[in-house]
Amino acid sequence: MKEYFLRLYTYNHWANDRYLQLFEQHSPIPERVQLLMSHVLVAQKLWLTRIKGNPDLSLHIWKTLPIGELKTLAVENTKNWLAYLAAADQAEFDRMLSYQNFQKIHYTNRVSDIIIHTANHATYHRAQFAVLFRQIGIEPPNTDFITFAREFSGELNL
Repeated sequence: MKEYFLRLYTYNHWANDRYLQLFEQHSPIPERVQLLMSHVLVAQKLWLTRIKGNPDLSLHIWKTLPIGELKTLAVENTKNWLAYLAAADQAEFDRMLSYQNFQKIHYTNRVSDIIIHTANHATYHRAQFAVLFRQIGIEPPNTDFITFAREFSGELNL
C-alpha cells in the first residue's frame, strides 16, 4: 500500500503542477479556479496536520491564495506528504483517526481512507478547473492518471 500511496501523491503533484504552469501562461485565471486550487492545497495540508495529531485549525480552506503562494504550498505539501508516506507502515495506514471538522462534528476514519480522499478530492476539483477553462476558450492540461503513467518516470524534482 505504501508504494501505491507514494505513486498517488507523486501523480497528485504532477497534476497540480500542470495546472500551476497553465496559471502562469494565462494570467489572470478565473477567480473560481484560483479559489478551488487554494481549497485543494490548503485541505491537503490540513488533512496531513490532522493525521499527524496537530490539526492546524487556523487554516482557511475557502480563502483564495496568490499564485506564488499556491506554487510554494504545492511543493511544501508534496514534500510533507511524501515524507510522511515514506515513513508510515501498514499499522499507520490502518489506524483509526478521530477528528472534528470545521462545523465541530466529530468523525473517525481510517488513515488510508483519508489519504485516498485527499487525492480524489484534488482530482475532483481539477475536473472543475478543466470545465471552467474550457468555458473561457483555454484548453486545460490533460491530468488523467494514465497520462501521468505514460509520461512520468523517476523522481520529482521539488
